[in-house]
Amino acid sequence: MKEMILQWLILGILAIFAILSAFIGSKYSKLLSKYCELLKYLKSLCNCISSARWGNLQTRAQKGPSVLTTEISKSLNSLLESILDRDKMIQEYVEKEKEINDIKEDFIAMLTHDLKVPIIAQDNTLDLLLEGKFGQLNAQQKDAVKNIKISNSDLRHLVESLLDSHKFEKKGFIPKIQENVMLKDFVEDIISQLRSTAALHNKIIRIYDHLEPNYKISTDIFLLKRVIENLVLNAITYGANSDYIDITLENNDTHYIIRVKDYGHGISKENIDKIFNKYYSAAEMYSKASMGLGLYLSNKIINTLNGSIRVSSEENKGAEFSIIMS
Repeated sequence: MKEMILQWLILGILAIFAILSAFIGSKYSKLLSKYCELLKYLKSLCNCISSARWGNLQTRAQKGPSVLTTEISKSLNSLLESILDRDKMIQEYVEKEKEINDIKEDFIAMLTHDLKVPIIAQDNTLDLLLEGKFGQLNAQQKDAVKNIKISNSDLRHLVESLLDSHKFEKKGFIPKIQENVMLKDFVEDIISQLRSTAALHNKIIRIYDHLEPNYKISTDIFLLKRVIENLVLNAITYGANSDYIDITLENNDTHYIIRVKDYGHGISKENIDKIFNKYYSAAEMYSKASMGLGLYLSNKIINTLNGSIRVSSEENKGAEFSIIMS
C-alpha cells in the first residue's frame, strides 16, 4: 500500500514537473520569438538610418513589433519626410538663385560689350587730339587729354576683364594652339603696342632676351597675350617708384619663363597669397580702379595652358611675376 502511494506521489510530481516545463517552455518560446522580432526590427531601423546618412532619403523604417517601436518608426519616417521636403526646397532655391545669377551675368556681359564701342571711339578721338588733328594743344591741354586717356584706358581694361570673366565662367578657356611661334618676336609685338600707354605714365619698358637663338614655342597666342598685357599694365599702374618696367625672357631644356618686374609699391606678405583670388584687389590703397579680376583670369588662363604664375615681392621695392610654361 505504501509503495503504491509512493509511486502515485512520484507520478504526480513528475506530472506537475512536466506541466511546469511545458508552461515555461511555451513562455520562453514566445519570449524568444519576440526577441527575434525586436532584433530584426532594430536591424531594419539601423539600415534605414544608415541609408539616410549616405543621402538616400527614400528608405522608410518598417512597422515595429510593438506599440512603442511602431511610434519610433512613425517619428523617424516623419523626420525623413521633413528632411526630404527641406532638401527639395533648397534645390528649388538654388536653381532660382542660379537662374537669377545667370540673368545678372548675361546682363553684365551685354552691358560691358556695348560699352566697349564708345570707349574705343573715345580713345581714338583722344589720340587725334594729341596728334593735333583738331588744332594744336598747349601743354596744359595736352596734360589734361593724357589724363583722360589714362582713365579711358583703365576703363577699357576693366570692361575687357569683365567680359573675359563672364566667358570663363560660362565656357572656360579653350586653347587654340599655334605651332612655331617665335617667342621674342611675339613678346616684342605685345610690348610695342603697350609703349604708348607706358609713355602716358612716364614709364619705359625694357626687354632682356636670354633665350636660345630663334627659340620657338607652341601656345594659344591670344590667351598668352592677354596675360602678358595684364601683367605689364599692372606694372605700369603700380610701378610708381621707378621709370622702368623690365621684361625678361629665358628658357632651359624643359620650360621657358616670361618675367615682368616693376619697382613700385610691392605686395605685403599678408596679401601676396590673396592676389589671385576673384574680386580681390589692393587698388583702393593706391586710388586706382580695379575689379580684382585681372590676376584671377591670368592665373586661370595660364593653368589652362598647363603653366603656372609665380610672384615674388617686397613692399616698396616692387613685384616680379613669372609666367612658367613647359
